Amino acid sequence: MELRDYQRGEFLCQQGCLLEHLLFVVEGRVKVCAITPADKTLLFCYNGPGTVVGEVELMTEGPASSTLCAMGPVRCLAIPLKKYRQQLRSNIVFMNRIALTMARIVTRYSINDSFNILAPLDVRLRAYIALNQQDGLFTARLTETAEYLGVSYRHLLRTMNELCAKGDLEKQKKGYAIKQWAAFQAALEEGGWSAQNDPFLK
Repeated sequence: MELRDYQRGEFLCQQGCLLEHLLFVVEGRVKVCAITPADKTLLFCYNGPGTVVGEVELMTEGPASSTLCAMGPVRCLAIPLKKYRQQLRSNIVFMNRIALTMARIVTRYSINDSFNILAPLDVRLRAYIALNQQDGLFTARLTETAEYLGVSYRHLLRTMNELCAKGDLEKQKKGYAIKQWAAFQAALEEGGWSAQNDPFLK
């Protein structure tokens, strides 16, 4: 194994590219996305320490099925797949753990899909802001936010303005300040994007 460090915005893996290492996240948080055929980015979830990167590719030997991006400083343990793939596959204890990991992924994605399809935009937006704020300030690009949430920029901007009018947000020079944290926390708990909502941990 070797230690690997990633900074905010760096990719741990990119969809369609072959993985050279199996990664275990030990510190930090990563965003999991997929790129659609129309070149749009779909947000799956956010994961923290304990995340395995490359478990599907360990089995399929194919390219990465999703893109993982560091949300801040991230530290991983890396195992070279070419050298140790067969040893890992023949380790029953390890493979049982991988099977559990994949079951958790399927379950969380099912919850996330329901949230993405059924939850109103203002709820999904609050959850997204809660996960991406830093010290109560949301500074992410709105064009990127609209793409992740699957809405038009105009629709997103209208909803942001509505949250400001309600007093939940306050527009500032550097971004949007959260003024009513309880509403954002409630939206976060309703959705399945965050690792804290992993059903296997309850």
